[in-house]
Amino acid sequence: MGINFNKIGGVNKVYNNSKVETKKNVAASGKVEGKRDEIQISKEAMDFQTVMKSVKLAKELPEVREDLVANIKEKLEKDTYEVDSKSVAEKLLARKFNIKI
Repeated sequence: MGINFNKIGGVNKVYNNSKVETKKNVAASGKVEGKRDEIQISKEAMDFQTVMKSVKLAKELPEVREDLVANIKEKLEKDTYEVDSKSVAEKLLARKFNIKI
């Protein structure tokens, strides 16, 4: 199989003949009329976004709430920490029987 170099010159003439036309009425083409682009976000996507924001906020929270721990430690050291036994019993029973208080 051979390459015919006579045809390559014809192809080159096609590509070399491309001329740039002058700009016509550029000012008028600046205006865009018609329908604007719109998007609709699904409920699932909005729910996902809410969950992701919550996860991000949860990651920023400390694992141990130092302010509460310090308050309880202080009361324990001063021997002023009191536990409401009735409240504890109610909460234990509520958990056992799946009842909300």
